[in-house]
Amino acid sequence: MIGEPQYHTPFVSVIVPCRNESAFIGGCLDSILLNGYPSDRLEVLVVDGKSEDGTRAVLDRYAARYSCVRIIENPRMATPSALNLALSQATGSYVLRVDAHSSLAPGYIRCCVEALARYGADVVGGIMKAVPTMQTHVGRSIVAAISHPFGVGNSYFRVHTKGPKWVDTIFCGCYRREVFDRVQNAVNYQSGLASEGTTNTGTGGPFNDRLARGQDMELHRRLKKVGGKILLIPATTSIYYVRSDLRFFLSQSWNNGLWAILPFAYCDGVPVAMRHLVPFGFVSTILLTSAIGFILPKSLLACGTILSAYGTANLAASLQVAWRERSFAMVFVVPVIFFILHTGYGLGSLWGAVTVACRGGLWRKIGRSRIAREPAIEQP
Repeated sequence: MIGEPQYHTPFVSVIVPCRNESAFIGGCLDSILLNGYPSDRLEVLVVDGKSEDGTRAVLDRYAARYSCVRIIENPRMATPSALNLALSQATGSYVLRVDAHSSLAPGYIRCCVEALARYGADVVGGIMKAVPTMQTHVGRSIVAAISHPFGVGNSYFRVHTKGPKWVDTIFCGCYRREVFDRVQNAVNYQSGLASEGTTNTGTGGPFNDRLARGQDMELHRRLKKVGGKILLIPATTSIYYVRSDLRFFLSQSWNNGLWAILPFAYCDGVPVAMRHLVPFGFVSTILLTSAIGFILPKSLLACGTILSAYGTANLAASLQVAWRERSFAMVFVVPVIFFILHTGYGLGSLWGAVTVACRGGLWRKIGRSRIAREPAIEQP
């Protein structure tokens, strides 16, 4: 109709860091390219970290078929380096970061873009739905543990929410392009490390390239410090494929716990949420009260009380999961998964604390953590 305003479809840059993801990268790219967003308003920047499992051959086929797909070399093979490389070449007014081990629900891109405009957010992401790579009791139990409040606390993109909610971090986030400039510009005057000749993000871009893990969370923490708003919308979802290997789960829990603490050595302030430090406190308290028990036997009573409380909470959460999944076997498997998740994470964090203790300032940073309370969601 003449005179009627036309809807403007923003140009979106989709960034996909990957390395050795031949089993998942095809499905990931399909979910982006067939998401329903106009291909002429989309560029897909896949940053490959010297893959050795045939991933590059898959990428070459997609790049040959789709003109909007571009491959970028990542010689450092690290995720934050991949993100910074892609951002330096991204041309979109919005930037969507997608994990290669995941896929997007139809309409995810448009849903995020519209929510950014509707709510005035800086970053928007949907719910993450964890799916096991194998439908075994162990695989289903791992997914249940990392999707339950007892397992991961108030990580809302994992445990889900009924309506839009301001949060501290999201998965597969869609950003306003200027967000990265705001965060990087703020580093120079906010970082306590600047006086030592370094910056809060290392080198090369807004993502801290010293962090092997947790770079999204750390960037989101800095964004919130400069007034940024991060929104979780349950109207759309992404699927994350979780390995169903118990040994891998233990290793991953350890490494996640380790990288909940190591960022303190490379960042100013507290780079993680308090929920990430709870397993560290739990394991440290158990070990400390047990050690003191050799001198003061009453300390063993405190240790036993803590373990009993944990066991009761673990069993209650496991029963809830088993009832929801209608699986009697999970009554026996889920408690073990919860225990591995918490103790593996806590022990990894403890080792991380030992590693960075000589740098000093760990407890001072934790104690002075200040994150603004989230405002209520205002419907436009």
